[in-house]
Amino acid sequence: MNIQTLANNIKLFQNEVINSGFSRDIQDYINSLPNNQNNIVSLRDIANKVNTFLKELHNSDLPESLNQLLPHDTILPFTEGNNYDLLSDLIEDKEVVHNQFFQRLNQILVQLNQQIQQNLGKINEIEQFIKPYIKEDTETISEENKAIVSIIFKEKQTISNLKYFTKNIQNWNRTLPIYYQILKSSSPKDIEILNVQNGSIDFVFNFDFDFAINLIDLFKEGFKYYLAYLSYRAMTKPIAQTFLGNKLLIKKQKEIETGMLDNIGIAITEQIKKQHKIAIKIDSKIDDKIDKKVEQVAKLVTSHIINGNDIKLLSLPEFEEDDKKNEELKAEIRQVSTEVRNKLKGLPDKEFKKLLEKYGKFDDNIE
Repeated sequence: MNIQTLANNIKLFQNEVINSGFSRDIQDYINSLPNNQNNIVSLRDIANKVNTFLKELHNSDLPESLNQLLPHDTILPFTEGNNYDLLSDLIEDKEVVHNQFFQRLNQILVQLNQQIQQNLGKINEIEQFIKPYIKEDTETISEENKAIVSIIFKEKQTISNLKYFTKNIQNWNRTLPIYYQILKSSSPKDIEILNVQNGSIDFVFNFDFDFAINLIDLFKEGFKYYLAYLSYRAMTKPIAQTFLGNKLLIKKQKEIETGMLDNIGIAITEQIKKQHKIAIKIDSKIDDKIDKKVEQVAKLVTSHIINGNDIKLLSLPEFEEDDKKNEELKAEIRQVSTEVRNKLKGLPDKEFKKLLEKYGKFDDNIE
């Protein structure tokens, strides 16, 4: 496991569970529960608040991060426990009596708190162990003005079929230098693979700092427009059921859907052109004949996103004035990519197939 990936996973746990106040709130709820033992409204309010937050955590990147951090044979990630299911069952139980509700809620919260504290203790040990290596890595990255980016393949065909996997890697290997040429006049250095991780197939790359920022920004833009399309589909589905065969309404809705679908590729293409315009003002030697290059980069980025894959910014050079901005960028790309994956879960296979037909295949010549 790459050190920067471990550090990124630790920071995610700290942000989502500790700094968010969730761990503290669980302990406060346990302490205050006896005082609310006879107040069913307060008990249900506590149960609902914890359940809502647990649901958000389960739909985030945290479960995967904890699975990478914690060995299951010794400590189980708290997201792997049955706390969410137990809470949901308790909330939905219409026949549970007052005293039983209190007892069951108290047991769930105590168990959840114990699991979180066990996870925290082990993660603190890992953090202390890797701290010297993180410092060394960070100093090297800062000196070389590099950034570490993880390109993650989750799409089933790619991670289970060697032919498709190899083709995907070839596409990235061919297209990243093309994207480099859009942004820089100098020759790109060979892209360094720092680590290959399992579960999903996760390639960790070492890029030039400014190139990495542009790449992440480009993906953020693509995820944003993809999320807009998926959100619109989810929102209009119940509305469309009220059209009662009205051809005009059906036609208008299809036109909007088609337009939003087209807009994903358009937005990514325009963002590349925008990045090129900014870059060429700084470096006038950059080639201005970029249409074919833009088309190829846009296809790769769009295909990666549409197939449910991911990208993460793991580490950047330490410039104190930019540290907050860099952390915000990491959080933004993580949040929007997570929202996309959650929306995809509710997309019917027929609709997903339509997306793949339009954008999913970067190279149709796989034989």
